[in-house]
Amino acid sequence: MKKILVLSAILFFAIMAAPAFAESPILPHRVIDAQTGTVIDFEGLLSRCAGADVVTLGENHDDPATHLVELAMLEGLYRLHGDVVLSMEMFERDVQPLMDGYLSGDIFEEVFLTQSRPWPNYDTDYRPLVEFARENKLPVIAANVPRQLASHVAEAGMDNADFSDNEKPYMARIFEAPQDAYWEAFAATMRMPGMEQMGVTEQTIQWYYQAQVLKDETMAESVAMASEQHPDSVVYHVAGAFHTADFLGTFPRIERDLPGADCISILVLPVDDLLAPLPEDTPKADFWILVLAPKLDESEMPEMPQMPPMPPESEGE
Repeated sequence: MKKILVLSAILFFAIMAAPAFAESPILPHRVIDAQTGTVIDFEGLLSRCAGADVVTLGENHDDPATHLVELAMLEGLYRLHGDVVLSMEMFERDVQPLMDGYLSGDIFEEVFLTQSRPWPNYDTDYRPLVEFARENKLPVIAANVPRQLASHVAEAGMDNADFSDNEKPYMARIFEAPQDAYWEAFAATMRMPGMEQMGVTEQTIQWYYQAQVLKDETMAESVAMASEQHPDSVVYHVAGAFHTADFLGTFPRIERDLPGADCISILVLPVDDLLAPLPEDTPKADFWILVLAPKLDESEMPEMPQMPPMPPESEGE
């Protein structure tokens, strides 16, 4: 990958959230067009994305600045395009009726949260997205496969998993899990030192990979269905970076399910220095948004980046 040009200034943008939210902060950031290696402004990114069919944003789940960017993207797409569908990895297909009921005002938030299995960081990181959609009457897609179905695959493999007729509508109709570059990236992570001591074998890596692909297939199908049902909208899909990094995982499956669609991949990258060149092994995307990584106490250990989920998952992972 070509070296990224280093500019002499840091760009800033204001997060322009819905009136119900707290006063918006100014967030230091840097947007890079990965195809040309040039820095562009945030409004330029929004303008490009507002004309697309699908925009995927790959996040680090625990990074506060990333979640501010996610909200800014949603607000900006709505401001420039109007018709936006928010698609989220963080909710699963079987809770779509609850999501719809909450957005329409037919059920209270307490009921919605009690029954929809929100991630532990929902209040701080994902509620602003859902509330913005609710206030502006935007659809929200619970895109992911129910975690118990992914767990069945992780425990026994796709060929041995037995799904009921009631469960099958919550998973993608297409399942393709070739041992391609995505497999290599996933397997390399699962073979990191210490994983064998945790009971991870080559067989379990295969099954975990199939569970990962089931999630990607289901999210891709959910995005494609949303795009077909809302042909004049931009479908904005938020998920962990591993699902779309290097144009792998969910991203190529969206393009397969929506032939000819204009799909854009964005990765948000927390970095220590906004002006430093990115490493040449930075995962590929159409655009990178650099944000300042949080400062950690010496007692805190940073999490390994882009670790794929290891089903069976605990609540919210």
